[in-house]
Amino acid sequence: MAGVKLTNVKKSFGDVDVIKGVDLEINDGDFIVFVGPSGCGKSTLLRLVSGLEEITSGSIHIGDEDVSYVEPSERGIAMVFQSYALYPHMTVYENMAFGLKMNGFAKDEIDARVKKAADILELGPLLDRKPAAMSGGQRQRVAIGRSIVREPKVFLFDEPLSNLDAELRVQMRLEIAKLHNSLDSTMIYVTHDQTEAMTLADKIVVLRAGIVEQYGSPLELYDNPDNEFVAGFIGSPRMNFLDAEVSASKKGSATVVIPSLGKLKIDVSTRDRTPDKGEKVKVGLRPEHFLGASAKNKFKAGTSVVEQLGGNSYLYLDVGNDVPLTVEQKGHTALTDGEVATVGVDPKTAMLFGRDGLRI
Repeated sequence: MAGVKLTNVKKSFGDVDVIKGVDLEINDGDFIVFVGPSGCGKSTLLRLVSGLEEITSGSIHIGDEDVSYVEPSERGIAMVFQSYALYPHMTVYENMAFGLKMNGFAKDEIDARVKKAADILELGPLLDRKPAAMSGGQRQRVAIGRSIVREPKVFLFDEPLSNLDAELRVQMRLEIAKLHNSLDSTMIYVTHDQTEAMTLADKIVVLRAGIVEQYGSPLELYDNPDNEFVAGFIGSPRMNFLDAEVSASKKGSATVVIPSLGKLKIDVSTRDRTPDKGEKVKVGLRPEHFLGASAKNKFKAGTSVVEQLGGNSYLYLDVGNDVPLTVEQKGHTALTDGEVATVGVDPKTAMLFGRDGLRI
């Protein structure tokens, strides 16, 4: 096992800068998740750590060793891809043993490692099967087992659950979490699914356009985002953003007026600076933080769509913006499409962002 340290890592493809100076320190045994929209550089960054792509500048350390220009096979890493990449003519046992066999391990050592990995992943009864006779989830477990037998310093996962259906994704997410707990190994995991990130990670790296926007624990990013991008990316459904104007302010708080909510006026806590009176800002409100009609601060709006999911309901309200306001309610709702909803706002959960997108 080992930690990973990236120092001012950059990667360019010709004139295109894909990774733009990433500094990152991952502790030994941490489960780190890279998230971000398509094209943000998360898979490229993982491939730089693995050695499948060569860095343009900067340095990468795994443990105490500088591996910036070391071959992938000598970095002490194992990678699990979105594609299972199993040999169809080999059994599960043979697929897991193949890499060790090619590297000259003794037969007894290969057998011990394969059986240990099979026990961890509950693949014992499947060792004699071939990939065609297994489900997608089972094949992905074999691909993970193939990595475990190498006993790497660092595990790298590149969107390993993307090919699975929703139910299998949940099951495999639990399997990977249990695997990390049992092995206590350093793991770096790439996904575009922020639910996977929130449930698996010790810490999340939010990337945008090759830059780290924020690095911290899942709840830290959810409760205390540094900017509008992170606030909108972490959380499902995403945070609502509404134009507002500051009517009064003092250190630690500001009173804002939100025109789209019937000129609703609320007092919002501030974090990094005190906004000026008359300053144009954005108010961030998470769908799950709205209150009922008995709240002190409330507004009325027509419902364009109502989604009933059983355990909770989602109201999509027309407040005159291009994007409807999303409101989550616990349990069932009696409202139907087109009816007027009365919704309360909890100022304690609201966040303020400047026109530059940074948290106020």
